[in-house]
Amino acid sequence: MRSTFRFLALLAVAATLFLSGCSSVGSAMKASPSLANAAGLADIPMPYLEERYVNEDSRFIDVNGYRIHYRDQGEGETIILLHGIFSSLQTWDAWVAELSRSHRVIALDMPGFGMTGGPENLDDFDEDNIVNTFAKFVEHLDLENFTLAGNSFGGYVAARYAAQYGNRVDRLILVDPLGYPQETPLLMNLGTAFPFNFLGNYVQPPLIVTLSLRNAYGDPRRMQDKDVYRYVHMAQRPGAKPIYMKTLEMVEERTENEAPLPFYRIAAPTLLMWGKDDSWVPVELATHWLNDLSHARLVTYEGVGHMPMEEAPDETLRDVRRFLTNGLAVFPEPAGDIDEGVAQAN
Repeated sequence: MRSTFRFLALLAVAATLFLSGCSSVGSAMKASPSLANAAGLADIPMPYLEERYVNEDSRFIDVNGYRIHYRDQGEGETIILLHGIFSSLQTWDAWVAELSRSHRVIALDMPGFGMTGGPENLDDFDEDNIVNTFAKFVEHLDLENFTLAGNSFGGYVAARYAAQYGNRVDRLILVDPLGYPQETPLLMNLGTAFPFNFLGNYVQPPLIVTLSLRNAYGDPRRMQDKDVYRYVHMAQRPGAKPIYMKTLEMVEERTENEAPLPFYRIAAPTLLMWGKDDSWVPVELATHWLNDLSHARLVTYEGVGHMPMEEAPDETLRDVRRFLTNGLAVFPEPAGDIDEGVAQAN
């Protein structure tokens, strides 16, 4: 096993160096502060990460065994933003910059990720723990009513919260949300298969991180170096590797779970936003959400992947503004095949 580990680690280094001519992989290499980091074998020290990802707007609060990193900006009605797996609060930067002009916007590093990190006991990290931690976060900030937005697994957490605490959520925005049974991407399947599920606890090559990010984008040319750096850095935060592998197992279990979901309880008007080229959570899955939610509309984005708020901030912000101002009335009711572009953004 040890020889296999060394071989794959060397292979990761060689492949990364070989592919460094590609702009995105080259960016991942540049993000690595040492050769050991370039191989994905070492952690990046917290002071290095704090210098880059903690700023004057950052705050920390102890909740449920986590030290949650969040940013609270602007004044007005409150909007809370929940990112997806392997990401961090910076994925919402464009939304925060615009929406904080007229709203109080709270973006947090979700439990397990970003500068929040994982719990002391890895066994405590699961779906219920994450939802419960977010609920306690809301209580700690003494928030009563707000708009809640979530992307990917963050969308799933947002939907579960809205189903359980409907009296608090005034509006719900779900961006390419995970939740219903589906086929998972090849890279995710590899991450849960032996020996990768074992090795991933000790090595996170920037090459794999970058390939995953490219796969999540509808058009990888939209990827910015700063975002590539961030994903690489967060994957090598101390303690991140086992959390990432536990997350893959958790997502696999969720996508294979046929048990009914409680989303029919959601009363809040809900805007579904979806990249039409999402290969991680395909837009066809929006049908399940539209069937289960009593007040929902769907808007899709041509040529965009799994994180529209990061890949197409201007287009998504325009629709968020319309939703916050006029509700669902300005979005047409679903009609016909989703593949044909239900309420497609122009």
